[in-house]
Amino acid sequence: MGHRLKRHGAALAAGSALFFALTARLAAQTAAEDDAQPSEAILPPADGSEADAATSLAGPTVDSVAAPAFATVDNTAPMLAANTDLVTWLAAIPIILPLIGAAVTLTFRKNEGLQSWTTLICLALASLSAVGLNAIVATQGPLVMAMGNWMPPFGIVIAVDALSAILVLVTCLVGLVGVSYARGDVGTEGTRFGFYTFYLLLICGVCGAFSTGDIFNLYVWFEVFLISSFGLIVFGGTRIQLDGAVKYGVLNFIATTTFLIAVGALYGMTGTLNMADIRGALAVAETGPVITIGALFVFAFAMKAAAFPLHFWLPASYHTPKVIVAALFAGLLTKV
Repeated sequence: MGHRLKRHGAALAAGSALFFALTARLAAQTAAEDDAQPSEAILPPADGSEADAATSLAGPTVDSVAAPAFATVDNTAPMLAANTDLVTWLAAIPIILPLIGAAVTLTFRKNEGLQSWTTLICLALASLSAVGLNAIVATQGPLVMAMGNWMPPFGIVIAVDALSAILVLVTCLVGLVGVSYARGDVGTEGTRFGFYTFYLLLICGVCGAFSTGDIFNLYVWFEVFLISSFGLIVFGGTRIQLDGAVKYGVLNFIATTTFLIAVGALYGMTGTLNMADIRGALAVAETGPVITIGALFVFAFAMKAAAFPLHFWLPASYHTPKVIVAALFAGLLTKV
């Protein structure tokens, strides 16, 4: 041990000496380059006036020095001038309500009645807001909401068109019907272990995935409903459920990692995460990298959707959870 420490100490000392020698050499080279640069000579005025020459040699006076001009940076330039109106908030309400409900059910996780009623009310209100969202989109066109009033590509955007609005409505209605059945199927033990919290987070994640206009935010919403699904699939704690949950979790973790790699590669190629900007950037990009990144996205989405031939995890997982969980997974999770 002592000889090993001595060898490490000698190597560290040699490395330090080499570092300081290189630093000194670089400093000397920089100083020599500065000395080699010619300096400007101060010449007297052309009219030969000694007073003017003396003034020019002495330098400018205080009164003649102008104040330095600094560039003014407007940090609010990428922001919207006006606040978000109430109509535009309809794009985010189906996401916000389940998220608030999940926080309430987690806080009162020992109160079974309060959790079930909170979940039912939140999903009913989310369904009503989704109906209003469809009406607004049908009459006024797509709704775009910049979070924090930051314009893209600096901020995250929620963009809801006709297809997104319909999918959000279907998600809320499926969740509402499912929780109506779950109130009689899920016992006290499941309620205490956070069934309704995971349930609401799954609905929140699916609605967020349908509404986002940012590719990385899409990955975030995928993570939200996948983590929620991990919690839902193990309710009951039987051996077959745990076995199905392990297969489900490992293979979806591979898909999620592939998705994140594809997002990083796409950002490195286009320089933006906004979906509208990505569309314009891909139109002028090279074909090879686009095909590679597209293949990564196809692999990730196909594994999440259990598409052939990446469907082998689904038969081992979907028959293990409760009926309401399996119905929710089949109706929403693999369809995103």
